[in-house]
Amino acid sequence: MRYLVAYKEVTTLILFVATGFFYLLWCYLPAIRLVWRCLSLEERFPLWKTLRACKESTWPLKPKIFHKQMRLWLELRILHPKPQQEPGWYFDKASKRYRLEFDDLAYRRSLAIWKKSIRSKFGALKIKETEPVIEVRDVFRLNDEATKRKIKCYLLAVADLDLSSDEEASFLCDVKVNEGFLLPLNLLAGLMSRFSDDWDPIISSYSQMASDSFSSQQISIFNLWLLWGPSVPICSCDQWSGPVTFQYGFGDENNSVRVRVRDATKESLLAEFNRLTAARASASYPALHASITGRLWPPSSFVQGDICGAQHELLNPDREAFILEYKSHTIIGNPTGSSLFYTAYVWAMFVVGRDAKPALDQVKKAPWLHVIPFFEHGNIVDESTYQLAKLQLAQKVLAFVKHSRQFESDPHQPPLRLWYVSAIDESGCGHPVAVMQKGTTIRALIEDLLKESEFKSVRDRVITNDRSFAEVLSGCHLSNSIAQLLDRIEGGKPREKE
Repeated sequence: MRYLVAYKEVTTLILFVATGFFYLLWCYLPAIRLVWRCLSLEERFPLWKTLRACKESTWPLKPKIFHKQMRLWLELRILHPKPQQEPGWYFDKASKRYRLEFDDLAYRRSLAIWKKSIRSKFGALKIKETEPVIEVRDVFRLNDEATKRKIKCYLLAVADLDLSSDEEASFLCDVKVNEGFLLPLNLLAGLMSRFSDDWDPIISSYSQMASDSFSSQQISIFNLWLLWGPSVPICSCDQWSGPVTFQYGFGDENNSVRVRVRDATKESLLAEFNRLTAARASASYPALHASITGRLWPPSSFVQGDICGAQHELLNPDREAFILEYKSHTIIGNPTGSSLFYTAYVWAMFVVGRDAKPALDQVKKAPWLHVIPFFEHGNIVDESTYQLAKLQLAQKVLAFVKHSRQFESDPHQPPLRLWYVSAIDESGCGHPVAVMQKGTTIRALIEDLLKESEFKSVRDRVITNDRSFAEVLSGCHLSNSIAQLLDRIEGGKPREKE
């Protein structure tokens, strides 16, 4: 009997331990799998670093806090990585040469600051059970190709491992970008963003496009314009109703991220844009020099209607690594007279033809074969450089038309004509842009130049008041036409000209 009682006690203990083990495994394994999966993309067998992540996250022994700490460990690794000790060039006065040396003191100083920051963020989560905010200096930290790939893989893993519902498969922590420019612009997909280093589809499709296009000059200029991708203004028409993404960048439009706003927040930001623009004497492009706080989401979390019609291509997870869901912003003050720097394509687009205007159905089938964009690369947040770029652009358009005869393969053909459709400062759909701008528009500058005697000969060959192609080539629909072209280049089947 005594042995039977002991046997039952041992069995109960084993069952109790096994139950506890499997309970812990059930509670803690998903977060461990998340770390292992993300690290395995960088290393073959990331056991040591996974154990280190577990060690950092063990206390307190609460599954919910453990999950959050493991996610915090990964998010900090992506956006706030450990400083690397790298050699630098230093001038040696004795030898009068530059030598490659390690600055151990500077490295230890930066490492100490980094460790203190990491401890404070883990402390906030362990003690206060509050998710900390991860700060980055500017969008370069988010837009680095390696970082974007890690963000994309992390967000995918969070959803796949059921650490949260699909609707909540975002970053755990808010991200604060300390400096940048928020603009009412939408950056369109460019050839580089779609094909990266793989130029073969672009080059392979060019020969057929050139043979089908209006001219080799036309299609070459179009491809150059589309290489990096232009920005179009956010408009007040129905294409932009509902949630929209603003452009938030640093240095250049291609160093930008999407900032999604909706409902009252959208209206409040648009009102702030208009209020600040009206209060300034400057005719620079409307922009808020600000820090932004938000949360990173995968595009797959959004469904039809979560992004306006003019930006629906952003719902494609292959198009964007992430979208920053707006929470707040803080305007950055600037000393009086200081100069700001943010560059973009300053552009205007035209349909090109000869005596007869191209038919709308013809342009719809292959818009890229019938349009010619003119562009300058300029600092759009500085009034003088922005206005200069617009004036140079207007003169370039008219000079091209005036001297086009020199480039004709057949001099007996009727001279070319241009029909204006849209520009960076005007959507071209017939509705005003969402943020009214100061200064003269590109279209108005062209019209003023046409009144001068220098361009008298081309007045009837540049048409600026025709909206026949608005439903295809206005800034509100241009993303669809470009997406159509990119899909055909990728498939090796650019649409043929009829």
